[in-house]
Amino acid sequence: MKTIAPLQVLNLVKSFIIFFLVTSLGWIASNYVIFRTFYIGWPILLGNVIITAVLGWWWYKRTYHSIFSYDQQGFEVQRGKARKESKKWGDFSQVSLVHEEYGRFLVRLYENDKKYTVIPASDLKLDASDFRFEVTELVRGKSAGEKTRNAGKES
Repeated sequence: MKTIAPLQVLNLVKSFIIFFLVTSLGWIASNYVIFRTFYIGWPILLGNVIITAVLGWWWYKRTYHSIFSYDQQGFEVQRGKARKESKKWGDFSQVSLVHEEYGRFLVRLYENDKKYTVIPASDLKLDASDFRFEVTELVRGKSAGEKTRNAGKES
């Protein structure tokens, strides 16, 4: 099974920024309540950065990190610590490419008109259009190798 699980820098930075703001505002609020003044210095800033790095990494792995494994029979997709979803290519009838906000692309696999499974192509750093065509061939039951072998026979 081929596994794809790249580091998603944008989501990691987003996690760091969230926790840096939370720890900084927490420090400022606690200082004001306890001392009635604001103490900010290099040791405090360094402490906030260390806490931010630990919590940001934890939040990224828990919420955003995507892992995708696939072969000719099926695939497994997991985002963060959510339950791993395993499916067979033959369970799906249609494939579409979906553009979300901020330039993110998803490949949707439809079991029927209402139920679908999402593969986050942009988060996995895959070329979304090419990947959609590859998934379409897998859903049809052809591998990429079969497609090239059959191309000469169809002419």
